[in-house]
Formats: sequence, C-alpha cells, structure tokens
Amino acid sequence: MKNLKCFKMVWMCAGDKSGTTSPKCQNNENESPEDKIKPDPLDPKNIADSIIRLEELKKASLSKTKHDSDEVLEQALSILRHTESIISSIRRASVGMVSEDIEAQTMISSVEDTPKAVKEWLAATFTKQIFGRRQAVEPPKFRSIVQAVRASMYVDKITRKTSQAPVDVSPATLMLQDQLNNWDIDVFKYDGLTGNKPFRGLFGEVLRRYGLVKRFKINLHNLENYCALVENGYNLHGNPYHNAIHGADVLITTHNLISSTGFASWMTDIEILALLFSAMIHDVEHTGTTNNFHICTSSPLTIMYNDRSVLENHHISSAYRYLDQPDSNPFDKLSKDDFREMRGIAVEAVLGTDMSAHFTQIKNMQNALFNPSTVNRNTAMTLILHCADISHPTKTWGLHKKWTDNLMEEFFCQGDKETSLGLPNSPLCNRTETLVPESQVGFIDFIIVPSMNLLGDMFDALLLLQNEEANATGTKSVNYKKVDRPWDNRLSENRKRWKELVTPKDETPVTPAVNGRVKEEETESVKEKVSHPPTKKNSTTDQPSSRKSSSQRNSQTDAPSSLNGGPKILEEDPKTVSSPTATGQSAAVVGACP
Repeated sequence: MKNLKCFKMVWMCAGDKSGTTSPKCQNNENESPEDKIKPDPLDPKNIADSIIRLEELKKASLSKTKHDSDEVLEQALSILRHTESIISSIRRASVGMVSEDIEAQTMISSVEDTPKAVKEWLAATFTKQIFGRRQAVEPPKFRSIVQAVRASMYVDKITRKTSQAPVDVSPATLMLQDQLNNWDIDVFKYDGLTGNKPFRGLFGEVLRRYGLVKRFKINLHNLENYCALVENGYNLHGNPYHNAIHGADVLITTHNLISSTGFASWMTDIEILALLFSAMIHDVEHTGTTNNFHICTSSPLTIMYNDRSVLENHHISSAYRYLDQPDSNPFDKLSKDDFREMRGIAVEAVLGTDMSAHFTQIKNMQNALFNPSTVNRNTAMTLILHCADISHPTKTWGLHKKWTDNLMEEFFCQGDKETSLGLPNSPLCNRTETLVPESQVGFIDFIIVPSMNLLGDMFDALLLLQNEEANATGTKSVNYKKVDRPWDNRLSENRKRWKELVTPKDETPVTPAVNGRVKEEETESVKEKVSHPPTKKNSTTDQPSSRKSSSQRNSQTDAPSSLNGGPKILEEDPKTVSSPTATGQSAAVVGACP
C-alpha cells in the first residue's frame, strides 16, 4: 500500500514540468477544481514528458541512496514505457484512423482555390472511406548499440561500385554502374536498354552494393528466374503507369533514399534485403484500376481479400507465390528466422502503400517524432517505401511529366470502363473534364511536400539519435550532419511548371485529351494568355490557355530553384502546426492510384 501511494504521487509529479514541486504534489486537499485539471494522460507526448521527468526523479533519489524510492521509480518508468507503446498501438488501430480521416476530408474540402474534382480525388485516394486496415504488432525500437558499431562499416559499402560486378558490360549494365546513385536516373532509358526486362540486372546490382548476395548466399540463377516472373507479373495487364518501369523506379528511389542519407548504415542486413525486395514487388500484377473500382464491381480480388487493401494484398501474395515456382526462390539459403523476419517487413511495407492509409501513416509518424526513441523500425521502413512510391514529382520535369502522362492515361482507361459499365466516373478519370495541371498542384501541395518533409525529418531525428548514442558509448565519434534533400528543388520547379499551365478562372475549364494525354497547341505562350485572357470563345474547339506544346516545355531549362530550406509551397510548416488542417496536408499522390 505504501508503494502504491508513492507511485500515485510520482505520476502526479511527472505531469509537472516546472523545476520545483507543485502544490499538486503536496496532496493539497483545498485546491480548486481548476487546479485539478491535468493533461490528457493518454497523449503520447505527455507520456514521453512523464518518462523524462521520472528519469530525473530517479537520479535525484539515487543521490540520496533511498532503496525503496529507487525501486518504486524504476517500476513506474517500466510501466510508463510499456503503457506508451500500448496506447500508441490502440490509438492507431481504433479511434485515430477514423478521426484522422474525418479531419483530412474536412481539411481538403475547406481549401480554397482548388477545383472540386481535385478535392474529390484527394479525398477518395488518400483517406480510408470504406474499411480500416488492421495494424501489425509493434516491432523493436530504434535503440541498438550494435547498429552503431555496424554503421562505420557500411558507409563505404553503400556508395562505392561493387567489386563483384558481373563481366557483362552491356549498355544497361554500364548505365547502372554509373548512374544507380543518381536521384534523376532516367529509368525509361534504362528499361529500353534492357529490352523491357529491368529487374534481371537491377535487383542483383542493388543487392551487390550492400554485400547481400554473399551475405545470404543468394542463388543468382534463381534470382534471374524470379525477376523474370516479377517482370511478367507487372506487364500482365499492359498498364501505362503501374508496370515494370514503375517498379524499377521505386526500387532505385528506395535504394537512393537509404544510401544517400546514410540510413542503411543503421539497418540490419535482413531489413535492407526486405525493404529492397518490397520496393521491387510492391505493385506486381497491378490491374491498372483502383481498389474502389474493384470494390464497386465486386471483382474476384475483392471477394478474396474482403474489400481491404485489395490490390496491396494481391501484390504481396503474388510475389510470394512466385517463390514457389521451380528454380525461382533466390532466398532458399536464408534461415527460417531471417525468412520470417523478411516476410513480416515486406507484408507490412507493401500494405503500407495503400494510399487510403496515407493521412494515418503521416499523422502517426509526426506524433512519434516527438520522442524519436519510440519510432519502430518497421514504421520507418514503411514510410520510406510509401514516399518512394509517390516520388515522381521529385524528379526532373521531363521524367515527372512523362510519369504524369502515363498515370492520367491509366486513370482515363478506368474511366472508360466505368462509363461502359454504367458507373459514375471516379475522380480524375473523365477524359473530357479532368484538370491535369490543377490536380498535380494539389497533389504536390497536399501529399508530396508534407510527406517528403516528414521523411527528411525522420531521417534527421533517427540518425541523430543513433549518433548521440554511439558518441556516448565511444563506439563512434563524429558530428552528425543533416541529410541532403535532393527532392526540394525539384518539387519547387515542377510545381511552378504546373502552376503556369493552370486554366485561368475566367476561361471555361475544358481539358481536351487525345489518347489520355492533354491535347497541346503550339501557338502563344501561357503567360501571354494568362495576362490577356480572351473575353469570348468563338468555338468549342478552342483550346484552354493553360496548355503548352511539348516543344515549348522541353525547351525550358530544368535548373532547380534556389529556395532555401526546400519549397515554400504551404503557408504554414506542417511540422510546427498540430491542427488537423496542417497535419492533413502531409499526404500526397498523383503518382499513385486514386
């Protein structure tokens, strides 16, 4: 009973952030009702603050050598840490998912100067409107001195060219050796050099860069056979966007995200293998239609996966089904524990690419970064893959524009199917009414910029934490430098390009399209039309002034913006604003399905 009373006093004191003991800690029975108001004990940030305060109290008690007090404080700390992880899991799995979706949809609908069709697309794509997804069990936290020891050995390995490079010196191989670490590598060109078989050389080369082929005794013959199955799966439905080129692009981007930032040095070998594998297979056998389309048409996949993350479940299931094919399992030498861990990471990461879970995923990471030591490894890897999946607006204008054209064609094909079935068109799927530039500006503003900013913040927070731990133990002694963010200037430039193409408000918002792409005219420039808008349209064949010819666009330079600290697209920094509006703007995607 004495220990119980002491623990209750410790809990009350932990909520007090002042340097001295407050009247509340003195069990004052005469305090007013207002004085009894306490912060929400279920708020992860308040719990984290309590832990810090309890640690300070523990040190103070140790200096007085009070054994009983020390024991109670140690128990309190243990309980609080365990409670924090449980509460975080419960919040994500229940109320959080629903409330955050409501907040996100409210935020999107209240934004001014954004076309209704764009708002509908953002809401339909990035919020979970039908079912929530069951959350996985929390994996271990980012606190391991062993990882710090491994860090110094990885820095060289992840950036240098492999010494085990194959004898093959084909143009595709040479391109990989020279440009694999290039953020703006032209994956379309690489795909052409491989004869539309990008994974057979790419996946093996990426694994060699990290020494994983030798580490896990990967069977190269089986690896080639498996990559062939993945390529065939991606190209099964002839999708303009969700095909093998997209899979290769996401794999290369994932590699660049963990290698250029140094994040790979803090990952275990099996985690790197699992994340790269997840990136390669994350959209295999994509049907070129969205989850909502499958649900509305009651497709066989919908019946199989019970309306929940239909495509994402199919991708991961197909990828593991390929491993059962004869001579197609390159991971047959992995131990049972390694294979089980790899599968657990892959399943969670691929399911995390479901765009309807975007706002929930962003909000959870924002909350976790209040105390970086609480961020778990699987959550971090899932965010990396999600950002790589929607990253094409962070590449050069030429690449981004090509990806957008392909994506819009895929959307329009779905719209054609919906029309033939007598269904209403999904957002951005109507060939004659879709506003492409407006949708891209909204996608960049509300999804890409906040997501990439958060990803950079996560890298900085976790790597700084590990660096401090390594310095404290003497296993490593360097001054941490914030990660480079090559995507900032690209985002600013691409948004500017799309903004120039936005249809002026006093013109009829018509977006003619031919074969899924905006019909372009080669007359006067956009700026002239915007500054001198026509007062009357003489014919319905007049093209909107927001369209530029491809020759005009390609003649413009791709020089990055000189903005400091990244693109200033949002009026408020989502990192510093805790309101639903600000956090809701941390999502994104016009490179992903609606």
